[in-house]
Amino acid sequence: MGVKLTVKWMAEHYRKREAMVPMRDGVRLYTAIYEPAGGAGANEAAVPHAGRPVILIRTPFPLNPYGKTFTRDLRGYMSLFALNEYIIVYQNVRGRFMSEGEFENVRPYNPKAHSGNADGSLTDEATDTFDTAEWLLANCYTNGCIGVKGMSYPGFYATMAALSGHPSIKAVSPQAPVTDWFMGDDAHINGIFQLPTYLFGASFFRPRSGQSIRWPAPLVNPYGDLYDYFLAKGPNLLEPLRNKLPFFGDILDHPTYDDFWKSRNPLNHLTDNLPAMLVVGGWFDAEDAYGAFETYRRIKNESPSTELYLCAGPWYHGAWKKQGYDSLGDLHLTSGSAEYFREEVEYPFFARYLEGKGSGPASKVTVLPSGETMAIPYVRSRKSAANGIQRPEWRHYSQWPPEHKKLKLFLDLGNSLSTHPGDESGYFGYPLHFDPQHPVPYTGETLENFTREAFVSDQRFAARRPDVLTFRTPVLKDDLKVEGPVKVMLHFESHTPRTDMDIVVKLIDQRPDGYQIPVRIGAKPLRFRNSMEAPTPVDSQESVELEIELTDIAHHFRPGHRLMLHIQASMFPLLALPKTGLPEEIFLRISLAAASSITLPVAL
Repeated sequence: MGVKLTVKWMAEHYRKREAMVPMRDGVRLYTAIYEPAGGAGANEAAVPHAGRPVILIRTPFPLNPYGKTFTRDLRGYMSLFALNEYIIVYQNVRGRFMSEGEFENVRPYNPKAHSGNADGSLTDEATDTFDTAEWLLANCYTNGCIGVKGMSYPGFYATMAALSGHPSIKAVSPQAPVTDWFMGDDAHINGIFQLPTYLFGASFFRPRSGQSIRWPAPLVNPYGDLYDYFLAKGPNLLEPLRNKLPFFGDILDHPTYDDFWKSRNPLNHLTDNLPAMLVVGGWFDAEDAYGAFETYRRIKNESPSTELYLCAGPWYHGAWKKQGYDSLGDLHLTSGSAEYFREEVEYPFFARYLEGKGSGPASKVTVLPSGETMAIPYVRSRKSAANGIQRPEWRHYSQWPPEHKKLKLFLDLGNSLSTHPGDESGYFGYPLHFDPQHPVPYTGETLENFTREAFVSDQRFAARRPDVLTFRTPVLKDDLKVEGPVKVMLHFESHTPRTDMDIVVKLIDQRPDGYQIPVRIGAKPLRFRNSMEAPTPVDSQESVELEIELTDIAHHFRPGHRLMLHIQASMFPLLALPKTGLPEEIFLRISLAAASSITLPVAL
């Protein structure tokens, strides 16, 4: 970048002011505005279509520090915007911290608020963004162009900004956005409650008593090994918190994919007339990988005229904001990926649409696959390390997924994955055990907190358990470059009446040293095999076909490695245990007439 942004530099080149920005219904939202020092003064009249572009971030999280002190983000992942003299704006959404009003989790988009709403009584996050844009244009020295970005929950508000219809909002970047809290983000995966949300919601879901700059104290305080803690709590752990944390009551009252959840999915409204969009996601994002790729896919399919971009890399949740990111747990990744994203993708995207400068990112799709993860010497170079291991390189495509061929691997005799189905004359079966008192852990280590490293921990411990089925390819002789969504098709035959069980599948990269890296994890309850809206248990002797779609990956399985598949009935305490239908075992029937399989998109 050339210039190092220090506290002194920021004080010389920027000023900060705070405002309570009024919405159309009279509610005022706390807003922190960082403006280049050379612009118009706070009390001077703004000049239409002159001045500097705006970057807006709307968030339900605290905007510390409140008051005169600057946020350190301006010297970190926002530094390119500061160096290029953007007006940088942060805002608490309504009902959070210093903003007025009532907060609603993943507040639904309200079409009626955008038509026939003359008195301004109807609002949603899109109208709040529209009203904020109007205020910024009238009160800041802008060039008339506004960009919106946000990561995680703020990514949800970025998506909602794209629905505002404001003509000055030219570019939006949802990054690992919260999108669908029932199907795949944070709270659930295909309707299975994710226990990290229990800890997050213990504070975040607390109703507030008034405006404050502080986090509310959590109502639960886990102790010791979370495996033992949640096992003792049992499957009904949310019920005691129903009244104190109303959103937990909503989760309990809406156990299927009903209108409560569908209305909170902003993707249902992403059709035409959208601004330019840059969607960002991480291959190792344990929280909102689903939201990123579903957002891209929905815009691509439903709004083909939108200027749409995608960038993804071997990142945990938000790692593209971290300077010098190059590893995760025992996974040693290509260095400089976060810097590349900010310098070659994110800033050029906004510069094109807000400043009219440059042509934007080099391609519509920019991805850095995950790949070889053996511990190797760190070198500050784009070349391979001294021992000759091939590192993944950035790949540029016109769309996602790229051109590919489908490789179907069948679950076969001897726990193998084969390119050919077995003999069609019969079937064989593997017993898939489930003991609710001893569910399969998702890490082999003692877990006192949900860490990002645990998500990619060695899965050899699971492969040794009798209640985990494992299948693997022979040792690979050539690169296997898998880029896109992965699909697993399983065929079951139940021997227990009224069975309900969660089925978990893990796509594994087994290194030559034996380390088993979880590349992607998917799960789905048997009760949702036919419909997410109308669950049905499995009857005794019923043959069941269960399809599990895994969120997109870009992973290169290297020569000397194996591709593995784990199948199990729990992954605790990441996924909560089911409340009903807990049989001692169910038999997985590997049908030779309709074989169970995994389908991989292999890049050409």
